[in-house]
Amino acid sequence: MGLSPLTFTGISQYSQDFQTILQRVTTIASFPLNQLKNEQADIGTKRQLTSELSNSVKLLGDKIKTLRDVAGNRAVSATSSNTSKLTIDSVNTDTLTTYNITDVSSTAKAASETSSASYADSTATQVSTTGNVRLTVGSSTYNISLAGGKNNLVGLRDKINTLGAGVTATILTVDGTTNYLSVTANTAGAKTLSLKDDPDGANTNLLTSTNQGSNLNFKLNGVPVSRTSNQVNDLIPGVTFSLKSTTAADETLSIGLSSDRSKLSGAISGFIDAYNAVQDKVGAQVGKSAGLLSGDYLVREAQDILRKTSSFSIAEGSVKNYSDIGITFAANGAVSFDFTQFNSLNETKLRDSFAFFKDTTGLGSLAEATDGFSEDVTGLAQIQVAQYDKTDDRLNQQISKLEERINLIRESYLQKLQAADSLLGRFDTQKNIIGASVDSLNLVLYGKRDG
Repeated sequence: MGLSPLTFTGISQYSQDFQTILQRVTTIASFPLNQLKNEQADIGTKRQLTSELSNSVKLLGDKIKTLRDVAGNRAVSATSSNTSKLTIDSVNTDTLTTYNITDVSSTAKAASETSSASYADSTATQVSTTGNVRLTVGSSTYNISLAGGKNNLVGLRDKINTLGAGVTATILTVDGTTNYLSVTANTAGAKTLSLKDDPDGANTNLLTSTNQGSNLNFKLNGVPVSRTSNQVNDLIPGVTFSLKSTTAADETLSIGLSSDRSKLSGAISGFIDAYNAVQDKVGAQVGKSAGLLSGDYLVREAQDILRKTSSFSIAEGSVKNYSDIGITFAANGAVSFDFTQFNSLNETKLRDSFAFFKDTTGLGSLAEATDGFSEDVTGLAQIQVAQYDKTDDRLNQQISKLEERINLIRESYLQKLQAADSLLGRFDTQKNIIGASVDSLNLVLYGKRDG
């Protein structure tokens, strides 16, 4: 609603004084209103600070989870010995080993055939002697009737494409009088692909049989494998790879699964940045220059999360503390990471680093504490934000009612002051009339204005 502007306009010589009185009334009546508005502004600031603190704690939790996941699969990455023939598509395993692929005799290709004969007109030239053809795709057969003007390339193509048989038919136009039908399987793999005219009689194949597709055939660690796709995701647990071409007789392609310490160092770096961000948010609400959340229980909860995180350690292994892998905590709480020290860790310490960060017994177990703080619905911060919203709604109602009351007071004073101004204006007029009469009388009696 707000306070509507009031300007006093009068006719007496005291109108400016009345304007001052009106402003003074407004100022005095607005004291409690200003207090409410200041309180509302503080609530808005607290809400913003709480949201920022919650977001920073949530990010810390996400980075701890990332560390937990990286440690869970020991930061395994896969390498190919020949990326032009073998590519690694995805890796999600904690197994460290090497697989050998040999004897890639064929890659998976889709069956694709064209009509044995060409047709002069794709919309008029007859393709079937009887109007009945049978399409075979793998082990499935489909009978097609080309009645009603459909016995031509266009009619046959359209019929095939509406079958849902897993193939696509197209017309290849070489020139104005040379047209072929092309039928291609939608997926790779060896399969029978034929189109027979008069299937119950002459049974003539309308298509070539030169490309019936092929499977991917190879050996993994000496074991024969055949797949209908060049991408294999069901052979090595947690690894998806693709074979691009065949191999020579004595050629071996290898998939190497090993720990990639750069994955772990990257996750550690992200964790440290997130930790320092929470430390900065908490530090801004503590001490002599603390913000509006000074003393708030959420700040204490965030401090507790930082304490639990910074003091974490385990009892076993060569990596028991942060300092063992190059992570140090300064006196002001800030964290730093020595990449050189980390990169110089031997294989034993690298292996034990995963145990330090993993779930349940490692640092990953602290992720639940951050969830309890910053979860979108039931987290402590969200509960506090919801309370701030309720307080803001209550203050809005109070401010609106108070503004309405102040406006009524000002209107009342304005009316009274206008009445007084009008009365004083009449007095001024009467005074002037009386003064003029006295001057007139003096002029008649004494020949001058003053007696």
